[in-house]
Amino acid sequence: MGERTLVKWGVVSTGAHADSKIVPSMKLAVDTELIAVCSRSKERADLFASKHDVPMTFSSVEDLAQSDVEAVFITSPNASHADHTKLLAEHGKHVLCEKPMAITMESAQAMLETAKHNKIKLGIAFNLRHHPGHQYIKNILDKKSLGTINLIQGQWAFGKRTETIPEQRTGLRSWWHQPEVIGGSDSLMSTGIHVIDLIRYFIGQEALEVTAITDGQTTDRPLDVLAGVLVKFTGGAIASIFSGRTIPDSHNDLILYGSDGFAKGSGTISESLQGSIHIDSETIKYENSYEYYHLGNYVKEIEDFNKSVQTGSQPLATGEDGLQALAITLGAIESAKTGMTVKLK
Repeated sequence: MGERTLVKWGVVSTGAHADSKIVPSMKLAVDTELIAVCSRSKERADLFASKHDVPMTFSSVEDLAQSDVEAVFITSPNASHADHTKLLAEHGKHVLCEKPMAITMESAQAMLETAKHNKIKLGIAFNLRHHPGHQYIKNILDKKSLGTINLIQGQWAFGKRTETIPEQRTGLRSWWHQPEVIGGSDSLMSTGIHVIDLIRYFIGQEALEVTAITDGQTTDRPLDVLAGVLVKFTGGAIASIFSGRTIPDSHNDLILYGSDGFAKGSGTISESLQGSIHIDSETIKYENSYEYYHLGNYVKEIEDFNKSVQTGSQPLATGEDGLQALAITLGAIESAKTGMTVKLK
């Protein structure tokens, strides 16, 4: 087998997410060479590049697309993902895009079509899939070791004690409070969609209908900070998902109940690799804890996409996965607005 080559990466956006998580993870990931960063401000790009030792900077995605990068991690505001993907794909660049992949189904579908037409890999940054405990659970589910999955419960929330109203994001992060940029929901487009995707990944079923209750999606309060979602899947399973920014002592866990046993991740619903899993079925008794590694899931996500670029395999979370998770999330937002169950199939 020939020696693998480094994948030359670029990053779109110099925001906090890229600064504290994505780029540091790239520095740790094997087969990874970060050679370019793009920001609307050349000054911000230059400062970011100096901090992270990145050789090239650009102030437009068009210019980045014409560089020598092979793959680009898009971390720009949600409403920009589709346009940035199109520009990069048309120049043959593989794209790993932050979730949500887009803020409308039409733009998400266009991303898939653009990627297919230009024969590039399109991955979505659902890093919860890469937690080794979640990988173990996925393996036993594929073997039907829990029987028929009937109920799934997942939660990813956070907050600060004594703080009833979450701190407002300001400056370049203020887009998080703009419904037309974030995609109509704060908590669901932030952490809820991650849990939705993980559940869909685990059980391998598509959603039939979704019902949601939030503290937003009204004229006076267009964005929520707390959401509860129920989803019914094609195989009969029902899932409950909770997300929010006002739960300081949230137990960010996930549990799957099957006809022959259960699987639980305690504290594994996190951007960090951490927590423990517990599985008890008719055929498996298993427990394992994971040493805390803040960037672990991100490093594995980047290395997985490197493999896709190098070998032509599909990334663990594809554009199609992003599309289906978005459909459920947008359905939940619509349900919260109307007070009605939304049929997806």
